[in-house]
Amino acid sequence: MDSFGAVAADRPSLATCSVGALLLVLGTLIAGCAARPLDVPIDPGVDFAAHVEHRGLVIDRAPGGQPAVLAPAPTLPFTSGPTYLLQADNKTMAALWVKDAGHVTVRRTSDPAAPVIGRVIAHWNRGAISLTLVPVDGLELRTSEFERTAGPSHPAVLTQGATVLDVRGIYQAELHDPTGASAGWLRVRISPSMAAPRIYEGVLPAFVQEPLATAAIALVDSDVDYIENHAADVYLGN
Repeated sequence: MDSFGAVAADRPSLATCSVGALLLVLGTLIAGCAARPLDVPIDPGVDFAAHVEHRGLVIDRAPGGQPAVLAPAPTLPFTSGPTYLLQADNKTMAALWVKDAGHVTVRRTSDPAAPVIGRVIAHWNRGAISLTLVPVDGLELRTSEFERTAGPSHPAVLTQGATVLDVRGIYQAELHDPTGASAGWLRVRISPSMAAPRIYEGVLPAFVQEPLATAAIALVDSDVDYIENHAADVYLGN
């Protein structure tokens, strides 16, 4: 156990569960996701923005990057291929290998021997997620837990609540470098009444490349999936 707490053993693997809406119908992917993309407003003060929609996890803005979509890779079971591909203009920008619920390796291509861009490790302390970002070219970064800044008063951090209503709100995690100095932040907004049910935003150091930032958000989004799936649905039966 480290200072972030033990990794939760009951968290589902991204390899077998959705990352938000990432488990797409294969035919939809082949068709090029012809449905009209969502028009999600982007905070002008952030350098990273993403949202969840039918196509998967959509990256709207990234430092030095371009709009992209994270979607399941067409990898056969029990092979060494990636779990997800980050694609833009039908080209693969990076590939993600999911080891378990809390560990993602990001490579430049879908080749298992391709250079590593970095890794992201999730930690849970009493159900609240935090992250370690380990870029190959840059400082290791750690986040705080995602603390609520708007919405219901409970829970105070992003963790499982009694009902799906408890999860809604805005949560923000601070990024720190190895000296403890502030290095930016990540934020998630959760509400069915927005243009997208989950909107992610952040301010990141320049050395955190788009694929690594995407992997971090994918882990958080998978955790939100887990939380919502294990909370009571107040609308059930209505």
